[in-house]
Amino acid sequence: MLLLNLLPWRERQRLARVRRFQQALVGSLCLALGLVLLIDQLARQRLHEQAVASQQRARAIAVLDSYLEPLAHLRTALEQTHGQSRALAALRAGQQRLPTLLGELERALPEGVELTALTLEGTQLQIAGLAVSAGSLVAFIQQLELASGLREPVLRHMQRQASGEHFRLTVHVSAAAS
Repeated sequence: MLLLNLLPWRERQRLARVRRFQQALVGSLCLALGLVLLIDQLARQRLHEQAVASQQRARAIAVLDSYLEPLAHLRTALEQTHGQSRALAALRAGQQRLPTLLGELERALPEGVELTALTLEGTQLQIAGLAVSAGSLVAFIQQLELASGLREPVLRHMQRQASGEHFRLTVHVSAAAS
């Protein structure tokens, strides 16, 4: 029988397998390193693209802000105009109030009473005048109580003089007269 020594052949096969494994390991490591470098390069490129896009958006926003700046001035001018319009409307309402108030006073004024001063402050009307007698002054106050736009007449001062009764009274002007 023939005896064969297979030990060296097996040893060579084992070394060949180890070399193939090492080559596959080095190849896999090189491939993995190449793949990591490729992914890193793609991520850096994407980051650069995002930075460029962000800069472009910032420039576009700056341009739009420059367009909006005159509009802000227009808004403030518009608000000022609205304020002036409201002030003019309040003045017009005040203009309509005064003729109504004077009409009420004229209707309430009896014979023998003469008005010397009228002062309107808010809703309070101060009246100064001269009455021929105390009776004509009482009639005037009663007529003021009956007037639709005037309420709560209060005699503040009355003084007897040779020319007649000098008086001062206050009357509240109601919102209906406004």
